[in-house]
Amino acid sequence: MMKIRAFLLISLIIGGMYAMIETINDFNEKSFNEFFETLDADFNSLTFTKPTMHGSPAETWSINDERTVDELLQFLQNYHVKKLKPEEIDPDDNINEFTISLKDANGNDVTIIIAENLIIQNSLLYYEIVDGPLDVDWIVRFFVSNKF
Repeated sequence: MMKIRAFLLISLIIGGMYAMIETINDFNEKSFNEFFETLDADFNSLTFTKPTMHGSPAETWSINDERTVDELLQFLQNYHVKKLKPEEIDPDDNINEFTISLKDANGNDVTIIIAENLIIQNSLLYYEIVDGPLDVDWIVRFFVSNKF
């Protein structure tokens, strides 16, 4: 009976240590490749949102071109992200800025808020781009070349 208790105690300790290490690793810096691999999503559409200006409504348009999505993903590979802790997130953040959203067929989405170097996964998880700011010249060229 003591051996079973000892075994269960050791199992609990090992399980707790594993969970603790995984939690710590969640908040470590990752390359965009590592970040996208954890999403297990095959993004197939892109939505641009241009913020409201002087009372005019926000302008949005979508692109369902795999080549364009891949071009953005290739660009993002130059950057690293870090998951934000709940206390680092502003719950009242009213985002009225230029954004690019990626979506897949299963409803997964990632929104990139350019000016804030912020990434929001499925409206729940927040990441910051740690080696930003993003190359605005590239973003502007990408934006203009994909506006129709």
